Amino acid sequence: MAVSRVNTGTDLELGTWTVTEDAVRQYLEAVGDTQPAYFDCKLAPPVALAAWTLGALLKKLALPSGAIHSLQELESCGGVHFGEEVRATAYPGRPRRRGNLEFLTTGYTLRNRNGEQLLTGKSTVLIVSPSEEEAAGEGSLQTSAAPSGNSGISTADGKRPQSSLPVITRTITQSQLNDYSQASGDDNPLHLDPAFAASTQFGGIIAHGMLTLAFVGEMMVAAYGRSWLETGLLNAKFRGAAHLGDRLETWGQVAREEARPNGRSVECSVSVRNSRSGEEIINGTAAVLLKPPRPSL
Repeated sequence: MAVSRVNTGTDLELGTWTVTEDAVRQYLEAVGDTQPAYFDCKLAPPVALAAWTLGALLKKLALPSGAIHSLQELESCGGVHFGEEVRATAYPGRPRRRGNLEFLTTGYTLRNRNGEQLLTGKSTVLIVSPSEEEAAGEGSLQTSAAPSGNSGISTADGKRPQSSLPVITRTITQSQLNDYSQASGDDNPLHLDPAFAASTQFGGIIAHGMLTLAFVGEMMVAAYGRSWLETGLLNAKFRGAAHLGDRLETWGQVAREEARPNGRSVECSVSVRNSRSGEEIINGTAAVLLKPPRPSL
């Protein structure tokens, strides 16, 4: 199961493409996002940019079927406008092994024609042996239905407060997974092939990790609009799997605010939960820079 086909220390050119309005619309329809900010600002969702990059990366790495997403980071460096050409480059790290698990972390950068950074980030993929019953350790994906925590914010009685950010709810369907596969380029059979998925530790089809992360992106753009599209930063851990029929809901709470010379930095604790089981399938942090309004002339 070793990822010996990956040459660490070697840049991988993932290709150059133009971010069209049609591609953005296809992606948004696949994830169910109807926020108007993308079209008002003519800016692509940062999570979509990361998803397209990951789709291209997975094809380059040729990982075994069933490899799963473990960690995801991204930082938007000004936003990507409709019609803008981007060039994606990846930087694979050395695979790390823990027992029967192998982790591969790959950095990536999107640049414009002038070489300026538009988006940076890291993706960690976990390769699980068929005999592994439960992933354990750094960046592991838990497959149990037990709740997994409260994202670091709790009230005096230990309970998580209500979300102060807009709550996004979605029910996972096979039709959505099919559409997302087409929109993102991620055709892992774990999300599409019932027979293959039944042979894995999940026992059936699960949603793409980046699809469920898109719900966090939608929550952030609903709360912060253009600021999220231009300056958003996200660091997320995938803690569980979303199966067909699962109803998911986002949660977000401002954890820290800080005044800066160029605006106000806001950091939020964020998560995605299965609303029926209480299982937290994603948790992490999201940050945004709120710039002061320009003075009117």
